[in-house]
Amino acid sequence: MPDAHDSRTDNESDAFLGAILLSDAAAAAAETERRRLAGLLDAAVIEPLNLLLSQALAYDQTLAANPQARMAVSVLTSLARQLLQQTRDLQANLHPTLLEALGLEPALETLAAQAERVLGLHIALSAERLRQRPPATVELALYRLAQAALDRAYQAVGVSEVRLTLHLQDGWLIFRYADNGTANLESLRESSDRIHQLGGTVDIARPDSGMVELSARFPLQPEVELTARELEVLRLLADGLTNKQIAYTLNVSARTINFHLDNLYSKLGVNSRTQAVVYALRQGYLSK
Repeated sequence: MPDAHDSRTDNESDAFLGAILLSDAAAAAAETERRRLAGLLDAAVIEPLNLLLSQALAYDQTLAANPQARMAVSVLTSLARQLLQQTRDLQANLHPTLLEALGLEPALETLAAQAERVLGLHIALSAERLRQRPPATVELALYRLAQAALDRAYQAVGVSEVRLTLHLQDGWLIFRYADNGTANLESLRESSDRIHQLGGTVDIARPDSGMVELSARFPLQPEVELTARELEVLRLLADGLTNKQIAYTLNVSARTINFHLDNLYSKLGVNSRTQAVVYALRQGYLSK
């Protein structure tokens, strides 16, 4: 007869895993919507503006004999260029392709430069070049946190200087934000929740200097090489399938699935299905 405590523990593990999967799905859905909007901006605004600027250049060359008309075209062209830059900034914020292509450090450099140009903040950035890229989920979470913090700095009264740092220390990836004012960083709930979901921590402090400081930390796990079949098993675990159902889906025996699970647990340093799925989500294995 099953032990009542074991059943309760299993139920609690299932509930915890369900909450993790739900929050991960919500975060993925939000990013998908951001990408969709970025695509719409490209088709509905950026491409037409580029066409408009090309036509304006042609008109400018034909209006040499009409200074007033040429000046009007020049003003409209300048406004169109400003709108194009603003739209490209918005598109980059919605879908940071540079982050995906090159990693967190170059993306933060670009974000800082954009914030200085658009928001008028003076930003000092110190970003250590990482030998190995963190999981994509961690990179995106920290990037969104930096975005949100800079937005709060712009909205706050008296904030003119911001310091951003990114470095490794004793196996932890640490991102820090500090400003010289009173930015309301306590309102960064969505970004902070995502950091916690991925196994990180967020701390906010207001030292005697009057500055606001935020620190986000992630433990960096060594990269684990998983076989294609082990990744398949992990994805099916995340879908909630039992060992028997996984065996049926992959057309193998239950004994083979147990063998793969033993290997997975050993490689990931975990001892349960729930721990394996949570580890995989936090390290980005399920998105590979």
